Amino acid sequence: MNEFFDTRVRTDDVTDTLAWLQAQYGHVDVQADDASFAEHAIGDGAFSLRHLDWDCRAEVIYEADRFFVATSTPGYAWSIGSDAGEYSVEPGIVQPGQELIGRPQSTRLQLAAFDAARLTETARMIYGDETLTVRFEGTAPVSRRMREYWLATLRWSLTQEPVMSEPLVRAQVYRSLAAATLETFALVGDPRERRASAIEQAAIYASATAWLDDHASLPITIDDAAAAVGASTEGLRRAFAANGQLALTPEAYLAAARISAAHADLVAADAAVTTVAQVAARWGFTAPGRFAQAYRVAYRVDPQVVLDR
Repeated sequence: MNEFFDTRVRTDDVTDTLAWLQAQYGHVDVQADDASFAEHAIGDGAFSLRHLDWDCRAEVIYEADRFFVATSTPGYAWSIGSDAGEYSVEPGIVQPGQELIGRPQSTRLQLAAFDAARLTETARMIYGDETLTVRFEGTAPVSRRMREYWLATLRWSLTQEPVMSEPLVRAQVYRSLAAATLETFALVGDPRERRASAIEQAAIYASATAWLDDHASLPITIDDAAAAVGASTEGLRRAFAANGQLALTPEAYLAAARISAAHADLVAADAAVTTVAQVAARWGFTAPGRFAQAYRVAYRVDPQVVLDR
């Protein structure tokens, strides 16, 4: 499911273009004597970003097997049932089981594709509702402001493509676009209850990160953090899963806070009187080797090198 891929395809022959498109997207009619098509897909089985360049006129009939959110340059008209639009005017969502009829004409389409089970899991974490099944009421954003929010999130996501082979980067891109999608397009159900749950979890997350930052030098546990902010340990974990930008678990956040504090100490320390092991121990790392490994992951340099500068 989560095996990374980064694939590029380009065809300049109309017969090859048609054959490849039909293999990937079902019924496709290319209405040109000369046609070229290119696609760049990057991501994994749960989430991907896709760029489709159509240098031709075509008709696509595609039954979606996952959630897609699409935007384009001028030239991609679409219809789903009685709904119709143009992806350059505003982004639109396609849901599993829906039949999309697309009519691209010399345009570039950009897609964010989400596995249905993964998006549902994310929605349940964000809204604290284990019974939630993701289904959207329509195809369009709920407002112009949310449309701009989704497009801005997509633009940021595209800047991350060169490093999306890194699982942590890919997870962050997925999390940002998934949250933007769930907020931008109207989910079926009562939004007030979801909003109250999301606000509560965001408040728990903000309080917990502040408390962990303030107490990182002490021998605290995640249970301590949960008690300090008035949440259960499981509730704290859900709040981090739903809101964590730097870390998806409270343990990972605390470790990152301690590494950051240790880094500041190494920068300020005198190598003649301080050792890496002393700094590591000060911040709760009893195994210097593990500290050095975690430090190298965070700062791409050995801690001894920083201490010796």
